[in-house]
Amino acid sequence: YSMSEVKKHNSAQSAWIIVHGHIYDCTRFLNDHPGGVDSILINAGTDCTEEFDAIHSDKAKKMLEDYRIGELVTTDYTSDSSVSSPNNSVHGASNTFHLAPIKEATPLSKNIALVPREKIPCKLIAKSSISHDVRLFRFALPSEDQVLGLPVGKHIFLCATIDDKLCMRAYTPTSSIDEVGYFDLVVKIYFKNVHPKFPNGGAMSQYLDSLPLGSVLDIKGPLGHIEYTGRGNFSVGGKAKFAKKLAMLAGGTGITPIYQVAQAVLKDPEDETEMFVVYANRTEDDILLREELDDWARKYERFKIWYVVQEPIKEGWQYSVGFITESILREHIPEGSDDTLALACGPPPMIQFAVQPNLEKMKYDVKDSLLAF
Repeated sequence: YSMSEVKKHNSAQSAWIIVHGHIYDCTRFLNDHPGGVDSILINAGTDCTEEFDAIHSDKAKKMLEDYRIGELVTTDYTSDSSVSSPNNSVHGASNTFHLAPIKEATPLSKNIALVPREKIPCKLIAKSSISHDVRLFRFALPSEDQVLGLPVGKHIFLCATIDDKLCMRAYTPTSSIDEVGYFDLVVKIYFKNVHPKFPNGGAMSQYLDSLPLGSVLDIKGPLGHIEYTGRGNFSVGGKAKFAKKLAMLAGGTGITPIYQVAQAVLKDPEDETEMFVVYANRTEDDILLREELDDWARKYERFKIWYVVQEPIKEGWQYSVGFITESILREHIPEGSDDTLALACGPPPMIQFAVQPNLEKMKYDVKDSLLAF
């Protein structure tokens, strides 16, 4: 196939990608992709070799073989993945997956920075230390009158070349979606030689920590299958869901998408959604955004927070110790019902062993009412 042929296949109806000169038709894999539909559609119709390699394991690379349909004929192929022209047909009827926040222009969305399939350069304009291993980064958007344009519940990829290889990691901004000119990220730095299982630490977080002000990083998005559209309404993979009550379960840095949804609820005085957050961490010092969360719990009746830590360091810890258990959940989140959804984000073992089985015991239909970021 030629590049011009591949470019036509850039929608949920037909999603082709090029990796290392081979062409793969990912259409039937869209709904099974662990990274969600968006992360394939955002690259559909392009050569995404570098990005694929940056975020996939060898196992994923082997799985790709099942979807191979041919090779790229390079006669008319001069562009690389970062300059392949976006084909606007994705904005047509085929866009059932909300790949881009293509909404009627409201005063809020006057000028959106994110363009699906394109990398957007953003400059680091401020950074501060929240704790020994947590930083707040502020990135300027390309134009100071832009909003990021990220729907609530979705995330972005940060892209950087580290040791001559593209590195991409997903982050959820903590700044409100209507901030103009910038976005904020709260990032936990995984330093090398701290965790015996990960002697090298986190490539992206350490890179960010060492980044001087004025440096430029590329972002790409929106990504993710969950979008909070307001007043209890969600769009999940294009399907509408509604809840009056949200059980919100977070582990470690998984608090950021939960925080983003809660922030959107609390900013709207007419949004009466009740939120029950259970937030697990290794130690009390690892709790991200604690000041803001505690402040919300004091100010708003409809926001409740409960912490769980594996090892309390300080005297006077008033919350749970250990891991998330059925009894902790029974005490701090509502029982499963037609008007209740559970949102969860955290390490896979937490979701698999602490969240899913315990929600099932509490009458949650986890297939239908557990939304995992």
